[in-house]
Amino acid sequence: MGLYLIKVTACLAIFIVFYKLVLENESMHTYKRFYLISSLIAASIIPAVLFTEYIYITPEPVLNTYVSEINSDEIPVFSQKTDYLTPTLWTIYGLGVLIFGCKFCSNLFKIGTRIRRNPKINYDRSIYVLLEERLSPHTFFNFIFLNKQKFEAQEIPEEVLLHEQAHAVQKHSLDVLFIELMQVILWFNPFVYLFKRAIKLNHEFLADQAVLQKGAELSNYQKILLAFSSNAPETQLANAINYSSIKKRFNIMKKTTSKKAIWLRSLLVLPMFALALYSFSESEIIEIDKGLENSTSSNLPPENLQEQKSDSIQYKYIEKPNAPNIQDIAKWKNSFKYALWIDGKHTSNKELENYKLSEFVHYSSSFIYNNARSQQFPQPYQVSLFTKNKFKKQFTTNNRELNIHINKAAQILVQGELVSVLGLKQHLSKLNTDLSKEEKSEIVRGFIHVRLETPKQAVKNVSNILEEYGCVTIDIVGQKEQQDGATIKQLATYNTIARKYNEMNTSTMSIKKGEVDQMTYLYSIMTDDQKKGAEAFPKLPPMPEPPMPPSTQKIGKGEVSAIPAPPAPPAPPKSPLDHVINMAKKNANFYYEGKAITSDQAIDLIKNNNHLNIDTRNTGSKNPSVKISKEPILIKN
Repeated sequence: MGLYLIKVTACLAIFIVFYKLVLENESMHTYKRFYLISSLIAASIIPAVLFTEYIYITPEPVLNTYVSEINSDEIPVFSQKTDYLTPTLWTIYGLGVLIFGCKFCSNLFKIGTRIRRNPKINYDRSIYVLLEERLSPHTFFNFIFLNKQKFEAQEIPEEVLLHEQAHAVQKHSLDVLFIELMQVILWFNPFVYLFKRAIKLNHEFLADQAVLQKGAELSNYQKILLAFSSNAPETQLANAINYSSIKKRFNIMKKTTSKKAIWLRSLLVLPMFALALYSFSESEIIEIDKGLENSTSSNLPPENLQEQKSDSIQYKYIEKPNAPNIQDIAKWKNSFKYALWIDGKHTSNKELENYKLSEFVHYSSSFIYNNARSQQFPQPYQVSLFTKNKFKKQFTTNNRELNIHINKAAQILVQGELVSVLGLKQHLSKLNTDLSKEEKSEIVRGFIHVRLETPKQAVKNVSNILEEYGCVTIDIVGQKEQQDGATIKQLATYNTIARKYNEMNTSTMSIKKGEVDQMTYLYSIMTDDQKKGAEAFPKLPPMPEPPMPPSTQKIGKGEVSAIPAPPAPPAPPKSPLDHVINMAKKNANFYYEGKAITSDQAIDLIKNNNHLNIDTRNTGSKNPSVKISKEPILIKN
């Protein structure tokens, strides 16, 4: 609780400092009203926000056994330290709440009395309450309190009435009631009083703004405020004209804030709230053993585990104690998160202060889901701590049901650990140490899980070891040689493919051989009952015969084949030089880089540079045109 109040105070300090530096002197009063109320709510909520991250971890072999009954004379007796500080602080806090609560109720009673005992006049959406006392005009919800003598003499300016009507219309009394209630609860927090003052001052800014928007002249309105303001006592729950805030109000009346500045200051609020949320909220990382999700007994408190003692329960083993560290002890003192047992007895978390770290040799911890928590133990964690003597007396490594797996490579898996044949003997020697061999032969059962490919000699060796160890029964659990019908997944696959082809038109059906083969196989392994409940096997058209290979004709020696000869290959293209010579014979007109040249000059150019570009046009006419260029020739259609 103390840490929560410290965080609330820190949040209020950040929010009010930001308001004073960035927002208070700006002409954005509606936004400031929303900010102040939201800041009070956020400061109360942020420290209580808890971000939880769940991390699933692979469980290690942990103790999950029963605790034997403990004699009452074996339980250590601890001296209780009397705590005077906590009840004293709560007493002081309670007195403060009582005093401020009575003051709040008294103010409400006074306002109600004034409303009932004084004459009232309905005006527009407000009710004027005419008082005999000489008090400054003030407002509570839609009740406006005015001096009767001045009102009847019409000595109250219209601007003052407009000011009070603005308080009534904008429901400023809601904000005042809220901050007064916050003050009752957090009466010791100095920042609450700063917020109260800021909220009331901002109400005056809003009322002044409303009056000026009605057309009141600024200088005349300021004179009226000076005349009607006073330092006389005012009603705590009402909005009244106050002299101490006049100077600041005059400055704000003259100031205007651009829309750009309003947006900029509004956006600055977001990172500030985010920073407060990140800094003062609670966070925790919960490590959840995957094995705990399937465990029904792990959520039981250790004192109830003795009721679960049964030969049918499978116990996990432990090879060495799991000792806590100083950080563990510190966090386990939190009684809201951890239910605590010491040496099998539920105890207060404060008892940890009476122990030294070295006294604890083993602990076990479990996470409890919401649906498994009880009224007696609502904490999300349960922790069991054991001292050295109790650990030795109460803990053993028990497993009444031994499950041993052997794969095709003759590897042995027992209790999640790969061991050899010799290692199996050593491993079993650590289990059920509380039983004699005769007792084991009456209680302990052995199961050897094998595959079809498991070597028979390996099975025989393990069976001999279990028989020597002492088991009432040794069962060999084999793998099924044949599947009994199709699985659910196979049935779903078959139905999908069969439905697809049943919905097709047989005349235009497009068949995929792979799908048909898979569907046929799945249908063949289905039982008769499965076939009745599944999609009907589709009526598929016959598969087309594959095309016949072309016949080969044997040709005797000296005979002529009837197969036509392949066409002759096309003639190779002429060289650029041959093409130019051929065009010269046709009296073609030659051009080089756009200038006319003779045919001899064209032939010389091609002989000296075989990489020139040639463009020939009108080859069928009497005078073809041949263009020669170094650059690529762009042909325009």
